[in-house]
Amino acid sequence: MSDRLKFFRRLMSAFEGTSNPQRVVERGFYVNLPNNPIGEITGRVALRPSSVHLLFGGIGSGKTTQLLLTQQALNELEDIKAIYVDVSLVTDISDLKSGALIAIAGLELINILGSSSSSDLKNFKEIIKKAAYGYTEYIPIDMTAMSWSKPREVNYKGLISTENRENRESISLAFSALSQAAISTTKKEIIFLFDGLDRLSKSKTFINSALDDVIEINKTGVGSILVGSIVIPYSERAYIAEITGYSYFLPYLDVLENVEAKQFFIEIFKVRDPENFIDQDARELLIFHSGGVLRDLMSLCQASIEEAYMDGSELITVQHANQAILALARSKVIGLTDANINTLRKVMTEKSFSPRTSEDFDLLLTGHILEYRYPRQRFVVHPILVPLIESMAVSLTNG
Repeated sequence: MSDRLKFFRRLMSAFEGTSNPQRVVERGFYVNLPNNPIGEITGRVALRPSSVHLLFGGIGSGKTTQLLLTQQALNELEDIKAIYVDVSLVTDISDLKSGALIAIAGLELINILGSSSSSDLKNFKEIIKKAAYGYTEYIPIDMTAMSWSKPREVNYKGLISTENRENRESISLAFSALSQAAISTTKKEIIFLFDGLDRLSKSKTFINSALDDVIEINKTGVGSILVGSIVIPYSERAYIAEITGYSYFLPYLDVLENVEAKQFFIEIFKVRDPENFIDQDARELLIFHSGGVLRDLMSLCQASIEEAYMDGSELITVQHANQAILALARSKVIGLTDANINTLRKVMTEKSFSPRTSEDFDLLLTGHILEYRYPRQRFVVHPILVPLIESMAVSLTNG
């Protein structure tokens, strides 16, 4: 393997956006987010382990890294057991069932308790497992009937499958018993960090399934941090304010108006590329076109590095950055309707946006429209899309 290939692999690895946060810290790559609510959440959870906290924010804003670092910080306390769960890896969040989070959390408690437990707990474990995975029941033959048919087989789908046929009350009772046993066994308060629901656009599903489950879990003395999508605070603001006093928002970073946000991105380059292989002009271009979205910055950097490697260059320049920007912009316009383009164009020209319709919320959820909250609340079309939207809007007008 050539030294050049090894070097470019290392540089690509430095801008890996999905790295384990522990690995990021160990490599000296972690930079603390400005106006980050996670520190406040961690402090409040440490003080009141059985409390419920809701964290909303856009996709790619850095929530997962912050949650995993929160888990680390909480687990360093001798009397807390923090458990991270990415719900989207366990079940289909678009069809999330009431009771699913209770079943998922119950499986984690079963892992904590291990195989040794009383007969009562074994029964509760079985209830949780059946609720989660489903089960098959065989209906015995009616011996009084004049028939030689086999026992009838009935399949029940689990809560983390696509169909719910389990009794909610029995699941809650089983979870309560298992949680008390786990707390007694570990001598620790238990906190669940539920991630992966930021892509869930249906607010009613979030409220009636995820949030209701977390409230039910909380009744057993178990705390939770629940991640929700950027649209929930708009569509369910009154309900959320009524049921919980702990609600936070992790916004995208306004690199044009927020000096701290701009400095945060500059620091990312300093720690990940200290030798300046990505030149200064390319860095400025990538920061601006990221729109303050961490995941997009990492994607743009890796794409720019790849372009430089294929170009035979030793440095990543504006030319390579522009190629990466154009490729990402084209991928983001795929699937946009004429109505979407008109909405984006209106936001660009009128400098305002009041999300009301499902189409408006979809543009927020997908990051086509970005919401900033510091130093002031404002909505913008993702900077990477602006040139393409302008040209598409002209084509629609002329067409």
